[in-house]
Amino acid sequence: MRKFLVCLATFAVVFNVSFVAKNVYEQLQIAAHAKPAPAVRQTGYKIHGKAIERVKGITVLISNEGFGGVGRGTGVLIDKRHVLTCAHMVQSLEDDLWIYLHDGTMVKGKPLYGSRATDLGILELSHPVKVPSVAVFQDQVKDGEPITIIGNALGSMRWFVSYGVISGQYRDWLLTDGFQIGGSSGGPWINEKGEIIGLAAWGLQGRNGERLGINGAISAKAIRKFLHDWKHPKSFLEMLMGG
Repeated sequence: MRKFLVCLATFAVVFNVSFVAKNVYEQLQIAAHAKPAPAVRQTGYKIHGKAIERVKGITVLISNEGFGGVGRGTGVLIDKRHVLTCAHMVQSLEDDLWIYLHDGTMVKGKPLYGSRATDLGILELSHPVKVPSVAVFQDQVKDGEPITIIGNALGSMRWFVSYGVISGQYRDWLLTDGFQIGGSSGGPWINEKGEIIGLAAWGLQGRNGERLGINGAISAKAIRKFLHDWKHPKSFLEMLMGG
């Protein structure tokens, strides 16, 4: 009887090990042929990591260390010598601007051209830098379209990424529920293809200064016109006054 029980126990152990091994093997086989689930936003849209990394490469962090103190912001490389940002980032033509590129390069910049009406400005770099990709501006957007925002949030000197949707449009402004704050100004809003649809500019606040969760950007349409006016000034006076 004792020998029978020992044999039975041995059989149970061997059977259990064999069953587990078979089950693990089958799971491994299934995993080997399974397609990975796509990364998605909470809204159900795929996240295009390559597009985000590409735009990070032309997004710069700005530290304005002028007489009035230190201000932080963001900008976009539009060629080897120029950065597009918000005009409110510049307090005077004497501002000391340090531009930090995503590849670790740091270069001095100075205000070159700006328009307070559109809140856009051009900074000129002290020397040419490498531009890893071309900034593409897309003015075709629709409400509910998912966007990614890249910027120097809170002046943290980091390429902070957040996302939301186009909540609405008003004149030359785009609205979103996406997060942007502090040094985000001048940071690109991009669509799923990595095309820039706007530059972060402001956030709505309540009567007591509380943030209302709705933020605005200067539209790509306004940006296109600004860049055209910069490259093709209508008169010397307009060029002198910055638009």
